[in-house]
Amino acid sequence: MSIRFPYARQWVTKDDVAAVAAAMQGAFLTQGAVVDAFEAALGTRFGVKHAVVCNSGTAALHLAYMALGLGPARGLVTTPITFLATTNAARMCNAPVAFADVDPTTGNMTVEAARRALEFARFPVAAIAPVHLGGRPCNLPGLRAVAAEYGCAVIEDACHAPLAAYRDAAGKRYAIGDCAHSDAAVLSFHAIKHVAMGEGGAVLTNTDAIAARARLLRNHGLTRNRAEWTAAPEPDAPWYYEMHEVGWNYRATELECALGLSQLKRLGESNRRRAEIAVRYAERLGNLRYLRTPPLPDERDSHVWHLYPAAIDFEALGKSRGQVMNALAAEGVGSQVHYIPLYRQPYYAAQGHKPLPGAEHYYARTLSLPMYFGLEDRDVDTVADIVRKVVR
Repeated sequence: MSIRFPYARQWVTKDDVAAVAAAMQGAFLTQGAVVDAFEAALGTRFGVKHAVVCNSGTAALHLAYMALGLGPARGLVTTPITFLATTNAARMCNAPVAFADVDPTTGNMTVEAARRALEFARFPVAAIAPVHLGGRPCNLPGLRAVAAEYGCAVIEDACHAPLAAYRDAAGKRYAIGDCAHSDAAVLSFHAIKHVAMGEGGAVLTNTDAIAARARLLRNHGLTRNRAEWTAAPEPDAPWYYEMHEVGWNYRATELECALGLSQLKRLGESNRRRAEIAVRYAERLGNLRYLRTPPLPDERDSHVWHLYPAAIDFEALGKSRGQVMNALAAEGVGSQVHYIPLYRQPYYAAQGHKPLPGAEHYYARTLSLPMYFGLEDRDVDTVADIVRKVVR
């Protein structure tokens, strides 16, 4: 079975290849100037004070959680409609997790659900982690206000939504990643993300202490800062370092960062094209009986469309989700489900997490259709025709 249109695909250009090839000729393959340049470029592009690059989005979540004090006594509230990494990184801190319900249409955590989760959490909450699902921003100003009431931090899982725009109650515009309403935002540079390194991630923050701790833990917890040493062998010891706590090897390489730096230059172009594809899908699929296209935002740049999640009433259609996916695949169209609610996973179910109505409604109907930069208008039309044929 040949999939002509996968649900996602990376976008690699000759400039990307040339950038990686140039990095291979540099003095270092890791911990060199390209990593520093990529971090500086991220800071400039997102308008944030610090960018700490690491080797995956999961590592970035782990670093952010550790920097903000998650642990056995202080846990996390997040959404169940997300990839495993959002909660697994908290469990890597031995932190407890509670789930807040989501809007049944968008799949995003709501302010009201976050408040309920915080109120009834069975442990002190260090942070909430809203996920901007598929590229659509959550109500960050509202979530920030609720978090402040309960004395906890906000860590954005922004892996789907780099530079998506949103407004506060006064109408002022912000961009996902600038951390205007959060303590930190986490990005992923997985192969199919807006900026791709194969694997990679970053912690964005305006807080010096968060950035410093993320950098420390990213590199085994070792410090070369003489002011922090406790047992230096001599005043001038250029070889010396100390480790005061356990850290990890979460470093990204020069090659990966060369690719990320090259791709970052095209982030705006990628976001604009994805918005065009979403509009075209809405026009081609907007009048089907058993399928609902995701709502288009009032302002085009307020959704960056990492995913295109259609809502299909499989029960009314008379076909299971698997049957629809297989029928699409037989016609060359890939699809995927984002996501199985995390409380359904055996690991989390064994901890007593219960189903949530909004998440169940969203999961029962969602199916992600192809969405990536390389889709031409004629490709979108072809995919839409096949979807119409299958979902009648």
